[in-house]
Amino acid sequence: MSRHSKWSKIKGPKGVADKKKGVLFSKLTRAITLTAREGGDPGANFKLRMAIDTAKAAEMPKDNIERAIAKGSGADKDGAQLIQETYEGFGPGGVAFMVEVVTDNKNRAYQELKHTFAEHQGNLGGSGSVAWMFQKRGVIRLAVSSSQSSVHSDFELKLIDAGAEDIVPEDEGLTVYTKPEALKSTEEKLRAAGLTPEYAGLAWVPKEKITAPPAAQNQFAALEDALDEMEDVSEYYTNATI
Repeated sequence: MSRHSKWSKIKGPKGVADKKKGVLFSKLTRAITLTAREGGDPGANFKLRMAIDTAKAAEMPKDNIERAIAKGSGADKDGAQLIQETYEGFGPGGVAFMVEVVTDNKNRAYQELKHTFAEHQGNLGGSGSVAWMFQKRGVIRLAVSSSQSSVHSDFELKLIDAGAEDIVPEDEGLTVYTKPEALKSTEEKLRAAGLTPEYAGLAWVPKEKITAPPAAQNQFAALEDALDEMEDVSEYYTNATI
C-alpha cells in the first residue's frame, strides 16, 4: 500500500519528533477509547486488546493507556463523544483512498479532510466511489526469520491451518491476511502455536495496485504526510504504489 505502512509508523517511535509522536499517541488513545466502549477488560474484548498492543508497540505510557480505557468504559464520560466514520476519496493522479476517522466533531473532521484532499490535487468522493476497489481483511504482522519462513519448512502450512488466506513476505517478517471474521481465531491460534504477532487488525486492502503518475508523486507523498498529521484520521489506505 505505497510507502504508507501502519506498522512502520507505529513500531518504535524512538527519535521521532515530539509533535509527530504526540499526534500518533492521540490517534492510538482514541482507538483505545473507542474499542473500550464494548468493555474495559482486554481479556474479554479482543478489539481493545489489539488497540492496547498497538499502543504498547508505539511505547505509549501505561498511564495514557489506562486513561483511554477509562474514557471508553464509562469511568470518564468524555469518551462517549467520539464517533467513527469512513470516507472515500481520490488523491493526485486519480489514486484511491479509504480514510477512517475517529473524532468528537464530525463536521470539523469532514471539512478538514475535504480541504486537505483539495489542497493536494485530490477530492473526497461519495459513498461507494472507491470502496469497490478494496476489500476489508484481517491483517497480522509476524516478525520471523528467513529460516522459519522457508518453503522447505512446514511454516506456511502452519499459518494456513491457523486461518491465513494469503501470506506476503515483507521486510523483517511476514504479513498474514485473513477473512475479517477469522482475525481473532487466527491470531489466537498463532499465539497458541508459539508465534507472537507484532500487530493484528482490520484493514482496507486494495484489490489491485496502481502506480501514481510521476508528475503526481510529490503531491501524493505530501497528501500522505498531511493525513498522518491529522489527529482525527485514525488510519488511511490507498491502492497506489510509488
